Amino acid sequence: MISVIYGAKGSGKTKRIIDATNAASEKASGQVIFITDNGDSLAVKAGVRFVNLAEYGIKSVDEFAGFLKGMLATNFDIQHVFIDGVSRLLDLPADGLKPAFDAMEKVAGNVEFVVAVSADKLPKYLEKFAAK
Repeated sequence: MISVIYGAKGSGKTKRIIDATNAASEKASGQVIFITDNGDSLAVKAGVRFVNLAEYGIKSVDEFAGFLKGMLATNFDIQHVFIDGVSRLLDLPADGLKPAFDAMEKVAGNVEFVVAVSADKLPKYLEKFAAK
């Protein structure tokens, strides 16, 4: 399952996704992952696996998809993956992220993805993922 938290830059998406990450970590029976390109763990709780994607040099959708596949293939305990600022991570506008979301859909299985996207309005293909 994939959920998208969206809004304009500065609208509080990072706070919302951190709050959702911390809430999930309190209830999860499996591992919770938080992916960003910020070296500071922000306010993510200690039990959450913090991944600074900048350390891996990932810039393309194919590299990102490979990273997710590898991460999920080597750890069957992953229950939630939170991704902050996917537009910034991949240097793509919201309407260019379809291949990344297609890749996430293919590997999601029993893993819940929550992704923060910078956009005033979601592109049509992302509307089905809009967080309620």
